[in-house]
Amino acid sequence: MRLLRTTVPTLILAATALAGAVEVGAKSAAVFDAATGRMLWGKDPDTPRYPASTTKILTGLLVAERCQPDEVIVAPPDTETVTGSSMHLRPGERVTARHLLAAILLRSANDGCHAAAVHLAGSDAAFAQVMNERARQIGCTGSHFNNPHGLNDKNHTSTARDLGRIACEAMRNEWFAETVRQRKWLLERSANQEDLWLFNKNKLLAADPTVDGVKTGYTTEAGHCFVGSATRGGVRVVTVVLDSPDWKKDTRNLLEWAFRTHGQRTVVRKGAPAPPAPVQGGAERAVATVVAESLRLLVPLGSRPELRATMVPTALRAPIRRGQVVATVRFEDGRGWSGEVPLVAAADVPEATLAQRVARRPLVLAAACGVPLAWVYVRRKASRSRRRSYGRRRW
Repeated sequence: MRLLRTTVPTLILAATALAGAVEVGAKSAAVFDAATGRMLWGKDPDTPRYPASTTKILTGLLVAERCQPDEVIVAPPDTETVTGSSMHLRPGERVTARHLLAAILLRSANDGCHAAAVHLAGSDAAFAQVMNERARQIGCTGSHFNNPHGLNDKNHTSTARDLGRIACEAMRNEWFAETVRQRKWLLERSANQEDLWLFNKNKLLAADPTVDGVKTGYTTEAGHCFVGSATRGGVRVVTVVLDSPDWKKDTRNLLEWAFRTHGQRTVVRKGAPAPPAPVQGGAERAVATVVAESLRLLVPLGSRPELRATMVPTALRAPIRRGQVVATVRFEDGRGWSGEVPLVAAADVPEATLAQRVARRPLVLAAACGVPLAWVYVRRKASRSRRRSYGRRRW
């Protein structure tokens, strides 16, 4: 794709030819290009469903984003009232965020989620507000989280599309990604020394060495759910199955389809020239720009990505330094995905000198020159008039 006019309208790549290529029994399913969060295929991806413990992907992401690994989290007094899967926290027990995150993501510890929620927001309800806000930032439009763990709640729902977006975002966090690929974990904790080993509930980690995440989920109402990740040849794919009769089989089918039928294509390369960005108050009216980072997409083999690209300038005022971010390019595929690539200045642009500023405003220049000339003309005319009047009086 050549870069770039300010707006580049093109035909959008259709995926309908591939829509029936995947066999899954799940009621909702989706496959994503993890690097960009772009959905490659979906089956009923926007119907709200109970997410069960796949909720913990978002909870874990917030822990990874808002805590330091060695930050101490204290189990709240009501910790033993939390039902379901548990790390058997005791009230007042102290655990670092590193180990609490492992318990949340590997053992699916509901009491660990409650402890994290109270630590970060004061209560489960307040933490749910934080979850919903973060989900909106990621681009989720069909979710409403009402608790940190996914225990069934009629007001706690998400979609395959949203869970995939959340997982793509979470797998970009190195701490989160390193944790979910662990098959077992030895806890360090201040109490309950009888319960130290965690074993990951994601059984695909042992069955497929390319699988590297992320989270299982099950309740009677939600059925079997799984959000997965696998990396092959440096390319990561995220999968989602909700209410599946066989989550492992469905996930394998999604992964094999994605890697068999798709390849990575470069949309734009780092360093490629881009349109100039306007600059106010500079020695030049605009600054040359280049692409700051490459953008690659997974697309069906043999095809080229056809996207709408729009340059989004920012309000720039001189001086501008080479390498400074001065604009972005937004790419859209017409099916709900968009991604942005920053543009940076290719050269310095100093502030305009006084002479340059005046030269760019001819009316101002004319006015600036005309006022003193007019003043001289008026003074001379007045002087001549006074001399004539004086002469007449003497005569």
